[in-house]
Amino acid sequence: MWRLVDFLLEGFVFLLIGQQLPKVVQGLQQYATATIVIAVAVSVGVVLLLRPLWLVLNQLLPRWMHTRLGGASEYDDDTAGSARRAAWDARNARRLRGREVVALSWSGTRGVISLAAIFTLPVVTDSGAPFPDRDLLLFCAFVVVLVTLVGQGLTFAPLVRALGLRADEADQVRVRNEARSASVEAALARLEEVAAEEPEHAGAVESMRAQLHSRLIRYRGRLDLLQAADVSEVPVSPEYEAALRIRRAAIDAQREELLRWRDAGQLPDEGLRVLERELDLEELRLPTRSP
Repeated sequence: MWRLVDFLLEGFVFLLIGQQLPKVVQGLQQYATATIVIAVAVSVGVVLLLRPLWLVLNQLLPRWMHTRLGGASEYDDDTAGSARRAAWDARNARRLRGREVVALSWSGTRGVISLAAIFTLPVVTDSGAPFPDRDLLLFCAFVVVLVTLVGQGLTFAPLVRALGLRADEADQVRVRNEARSASVEAALARLEEVAAEEPEHAGAVESMRAQLHSRLIRYRGRLDLLQAADVSEVPVSPEYEAALRIRRAAIDAQREELLRWRDAGQLPDEGLRVLERELDLEELRLPTRSP
């Protein structure tokens, strides 16, 4: 939802650019060419330098300040907060390399918010005189948006290829399993509340707790394997691959048996469709690539 709102707002800003640009260019006639060039160069230069400076500064901050500035502090009072903070710290432990800082510095459109803010400036002051340097400010914001949208946008892919950067599959798998572990921790915490509120259903709670503990052990095992490997490639576990093959073989056997029941007239078509959907859902939940 927020991405849609952001997209619509940016589209509205670019629509304003198209409508206001002729008037802004006409208003620049009162300025010397050197003044315009210097103002644009300073604006673009500051915008392009701020992000790499912030990224470098962010890397130099101690880890406890990362927790305060980031999102991990919201888990401080949560029951499963320790596990979530540990996952947050693990993700932020690695420092960005120089190539990654360059790529991040060159990504993203900038100047849109500044442009929207400048549009809120009045055209004239209370005395009726034109607002000082409004057209120059708008033109500088236009150029910043143009440089970051067109210039950086068209050169970003070649830059990433030249830097030799690629998606770190192992890191993506690590983040997914950290999120899975955090979600299971939250589920276990909720089960404690359910057990206290509904003691008559203790058996169902214990059954679910056992399943969740099994998942948590599996996810933590994957994380330990990834952290021990410390590589960009996802390590292949023969036991994991064998377990997937066995589960798929069992699903195939179930599907074939259901078809035999249908062919023998012991299972109606409607019942077959219901049971096949259950097997299809179970098969879809099996990972096809990295866990």
